[in-house]
Amino acid sequence: MGELAGELMALFADGFLRRLHVARTRRRLAAGRPVRVPCSARSDRPGWQPGYVNGRLRITPGAALVDFGSRVLGHTELAAGGTFHEPEPDTWHSQDWAATAYQPPGGGHPVHLQVDSRYLPLVQAALTDPRAVRKA
Repeated sequence: MGELAGELMALFADGFLRRLHVARTRRRLAAGRPVRVPCSARSDRPGWQPGYVNGRLRITPGAALVDFGSRVLGHTELAAGGTFHEPEPDTWHSQDWAATAYQPPGGGHPVHLQVDSRYLPLVQAALTDPRAVRKA
């Protein structure tokens, strides 16, 4: 019974803490300050691993680039102004996170991103129209 209670506490605490972090992220973006959003990413670009890599997106309001940083890949810049497409559900890294495919402007290989669903509107706004992030 103690194990179940422990797992439930962790589940509720994670949801509560994540909700607080999302609210803080929105406030910082509205104030024009940079934020880091936890996510996983995968791409067929040269230099990327074939599977999903855990890391963080560093979003700066109004910037033309969003930085994906991870311990495995280092820092990789994604050009803002692209489009989002449907993900490939059979290769998702985590079923708990929302998955989407980002196609950078000018073509090239898409980047498959997975973020907590509460962060997804912020990430989409930052990558499609960086000037709109301050209004999100």
